[in-house]
Amino acid sequence: MERDKLVDTLFRKAKECNIEEIEVYISKGSSIDFSIYEGQLEKYVVAEEENLSLRGIYKGRMGYSYTEKLREDSLGELINNLIQYAENNDNEELEEMSSSILECKKTVHRENLLNRYTEEEKIEYLLDLEKRAYDYDKRVKTIDDCSYQEKIQEVYIRNTKGLEVEDRHTIGIISLSAVAEEGNNMQTGYSNYVFNELSKKYKDKLIEDSVGDAIGMLGAKAIKSGNYKIILRNNVAADMFSYFSPIFLGSTVQKNLSLMKGKLGSKVAVDFFNIVEDPLMENGKYFRTFDDEGTVTYSKHIIENGILKTFLHNNKTAEKDGAKSTGNGFRTSHKSSIGVMSTNMYIEEGDKSLEDMVKSMENGVIITDIHGLHAGINPTSGDFSLSSNGLLVENGKVIRPLTQITMAGNLYTMLKDIKYIGNDTKFSHPSSSYFGSPSIYIGSLTISGK
Repeated sequence: MERDKLVDTLFRKAKECNIEEIEVYISKGSSIDFSIYEGQLEKYVVAEEENLSLRGIYKGRMGYSYTEKLREDSLGELINNLIQYAENNDNEELEEMSSSILECKKTVHRENLLNRYTEEEKIEYLLDLEKRAYDYDKRVKTIDDCSYQEKIQEVYIRNTKGLEVEDRHTIGIISLSAVAEEGNNMQTGYSNYVFNELSKKYKDKLIEDSVGDAIGMLGAKAIKSGNYKIILRNNVAADMFSYFSPIFLGSTVQKNLSLMKGKLGSKVAVDFFNIVEDPLMENGKYFRTFDDEGTVTYSKHIIENGILKTFLHNNKTAEKDGAKSTGNGFRTSHKSSIGVMSTNMYIEEGDKSLEDMVKSMENGVIITDIHGLHAGINPTSGDFSLSSNGLLVENGKVIRPLTQITMAGNLYTMLKDIKYIGNDTKFSHPSSSYFGSPSIYIGSLTISGK
């Protein structure tokens, strides 16, 4: 059934059932996922899905419902489920639906540059990437992950208050994981990139990051325990801040799960530290001109010049704080209610290269990899203790690789002990909160070793 007719029918049936306000959310996604192993196409999966979520106010209560069947004969059940949800909803805080916004009925798309390439060209790109990775060094034993994902996501929202918006974005993700071996020593390295067009520069960077790390860690040993000057390399800083990022969500703050509570307008980091949340970022995991409540999105500083400027809000959390929504009301899936979620977040770059920071540090440790983020990070207290790999620096030069060490500290203390910020931004894995960071020089953290 054609979309507009389906929605019109749904609205009419809802009115007949005395539903006061109603909103339709339709998400449509398609994906290509393939991988290469030893010069052969190992996996090739194409998938499509289309879902409809419904929320509406019945007898003063919000109800939710959803279906994967976008057919007229499923609408009755959809409305009945919404009514049952509303009747059992004992939440006293009523979610409000957005009215028509300035961009209503305008469609803004980020151009899909990946459409310029055939599937054969994409497969050939990956085949060449794997070959280059093997040719990089004779100690490369296995390329155990060489994969490509391409996702297209479309969102359409319409409600009885006059709101009607739609959006569409496409991203590609390439991942490369390498295993290097020398004697009885074996090490791994991993990297990934989110992109919107194929480029040779991604191949070079993926190989440098993943294969380079695997080779560079051969022969790694531990060091003595103590407090060390630390450089969190870009990938490490990005992964750490990705796991800490919920402390900036209004919903987290209102549940007393963030020590940022009560610090709006206060200094929480060094003067040159800035965090931005940008739903419109080029090559971001997300590209949304409105959130799932129809609120216009925009780029914003969360921390600016060391001062906490805002938390991220949807309509509900904003009203509770006497603020305005920041356009961060999103669903985790078509089955969920609307919560608060970040899109693309990043720490603004400084003016120093990683090499400059190593020279200025003279003696210390570069942390190049961390493990056990789920168990080793406590977002509420800010404490972290993470199994790590790294590089020992002496007299401003990298001496040898390090393994079997644990790095520990506290985020809130660390934010005020930053000495330099690099100019080499890298983003965390897109399966988690998407966060970008350059390398960061920290005055002191604890390392437990031998």
